[in-house]
Amino acid sequence: MLPLATFPTLLHGFANPIDVIWWVLLGLKLVALLDAAFRPRAVFVAADKLTKPGWVLILATFTLSHIFQSWLSFFGLIGIVAAGVYLVDARPALRAAAGRGRGGWGAIRRRRGPRPL
Repeated sequence: MLPLATFPTLLHGFANPIDVIWWVLLGLKLVALLDAAFRPRAVFVAADKLTKPGWVLILATFTLSHIFQSWLSFFGLIGIVAAGVYLVDARPALRAAAGRGRGGWGAIRRRRGPRPL
């Protein structure tokens, strides 16, 4: 008889909740790293935040430490804080400095010109 296909047997990286937390935190760090890497350098200066090479170096170092060490290590915990600070503090300021803050895809915009009938 064939063994029952369960979630841990289908995807080997998700056997217990600690593995799921590891993947979620790695995704969080990768999102922060990729966002910092693809922003223009001038936006960091305009937002009066740490420079782009500084953020990319910090986030890349802690993302690699997350892969090669445990996320519960000293560098792993500092990396979680660094990615959180970037996503909560720096990213909204960078979006606002680039002209995309608070007026994103779903924002209500004022019409210019006469009102439609």
